[in-house]
Amino acid sequence: METQARDLAPRVSRRWDEMLDEFRALGGVADNICLKEGRFGRGLFPGDSSKPIKVHIPESLLIDANHLEFENYDLRVGPSSPAGAREKAFLENYEREFSWGVGREHTETILKLFQDAPAGLREILEGPPFNAGRWLADPNPKSIAERYFASRTIQYKGRIVVMPIVEMANYGDATQYEIGNGIGLSGRFDDEILVRYDLACDSLYIFNAWGFATPEEAAFSLPMGLEKSGIAIHRNAIKPELGRPRFFPRALVEGGKITLSFLLLGHKKYPRLARGIFYRIMRDAGRRDAEEIFDMIQHVNRTQFYKLLAASEDAPPVLGRMLREVARYQLDAMSNNIGQRDV
Repeated sequence: METQARDLAPRVSRRWDEMLDEFRALGGVADNICLKEGRFGRGLFPGDSSKPIKVHIPESLLIDANHLEFENYDLRVGPSSPAGAREKAFLENYEREFSWGVGREHTETILKLFQDAPAGLREILEGPPFNAGRWLADPNPKSIAERYFASRTIQYKGRIVVMPIVEMANYGDATQYEIGNGIGLSGRFDDEILVRYDLACDSLYIFNAWGFATPEEAAFSLPMGLEKSGIAIHRNAIKPELGRPRFFPRALVEGGKITLSFLLLGHKKYPRLARGIFYRIMRDAGRRDAEEIFDMIQHVNRTQFYKLLAASEDAPPVLGRMLREVARYQLDAMSNNIGQRDV
């Protein structure tokens, strides 16, 4: 049963309106949006669901994350930032009142949960193939800030920038970020404004990047090397490329070895696609053992997630439940691998 969205306390709501007024005065657009407590915690909602919303951050308010400075938990924009004094003051006030100042406790809680995890589970997560070591750092102001802002920034014209207000939208399939002459969101929403943080990812990717579990349509392979089969698989960024079929990785064939930038293992909407892609790669490389190797890749991935499931049983309850959900969601998406389609 979904949690009913709740309005904020009048004092917080008044500060929110004052912040939006300053945002607009600095060139931002914030139409028909409000802040409420919903099923995912604090998030963005339409003020009137019968009307479209629009949020747009101008480039002048997209401040580089590496210009943020911290003294314990106090945040300020450093002197190296080219932003104006008023723009710096806006971001500092916004972060203190609505983001970093009130939201970092969730990140700190997750880091503390990992600190309390059994040594065996920490060992499984820290290195290959899960590579979740970023969540195993000692909880201190520096590590908390690194994890918090890593999940609330975006790449824009070669820079990693903070995106005020837009970053308050929680994760979901309702819309995508609009990037160009700034960053924004727009559209019509019956309920909470939800946005896909990344267009090509799986449940493990979401967990590693943002620290929560959510079901995804696709599953991609863990990084691995099958020496006897001459196959190496990375887990690099999965981005559509012109002229290449969707989810088709870069394949380097050299000296009898095939290296893939990533590999789709299953997709709920396209269950015949994963084998089709791998078989095409192997056929183009002159290999005839595609079926057996694909089964082996699936087996290795399943085995690793079974190990994670077992190790999570002794974790603190909240962490254990989240890790079991990540594993279950990943295994579920992997299982959507039936038949083969020509690619």
